[in-house]
Amino acid sequence: MLAAGIKAPVPLEELEAHLREEIERQTESGLSAAGAFPAAVHKIGAAQEIQCEFRKVEAAKEDRQWQLVQIMLVAVTVLSPILCAIAAFSKHGVASEMTPGQLISILVTAISLPLLAWGGRLSYRLFPVIQTKRIREAIHLAYGLPIIFWWIGFLRFILPRYDFTVGQLMVTLFWALFPTMGVCIGLLWGIETAARKKTAIADS
Repeated sequence: MLAAGIKAPVPLEELEAHLREEIERQTESGLSAAGAFPAAVHKIGAAQEIQCEFRKVEAAKEDRQWQLVQIMLVAVTVLSPILCAIAAFSKHGVASEMTPGQLISILVTAISLPLLAWGGRLSYRLFPVIQTKRIREAIHLAYGLPIIFWWIGFLRFILPRYDFTVGQLMVTLFWALFPTMGVCIGLLWGIETAARKKTAIADS
């Protein structure tokens, strides 16, 4: 099993349990212990066949996880602008203290989040196909960390230096946070979709 590439402890433990059960059934049917082991191994299947089955199970598990991630991305990209707009334009919100230009700027910035995020998802054909999961994770980390550092630096060091009006503060926050969030989600969505679409085509 190790030579076939099945190295994770859980699959190996499952295989060992199945093998022991099959050996027990073979011995109960009359085979000796020496004969029951090869018979059980033969019945369970060759290492390469088992590896293929485990790969299918892992692929199905990853697909389910990716579907949940996409649902969360849809919720974030749709609900975040709506909730921010409701907070700004509610009866007790800050809209009354803002100029029309500032209100328009906030709306445009709020819309930029779903546009950039969904733009990455829909333009997945423009992204390189990276089938190795670890490389994709390294790429996500490479662009995600600078964006996080930008948010921290902006909120911690840049924002406190200026005396904004309410309207200026809202516009500045929206422009600093929403477009970068949209770019980050769009890159994640596009790169992951490109890899998964290519894999689905190859499997079919």
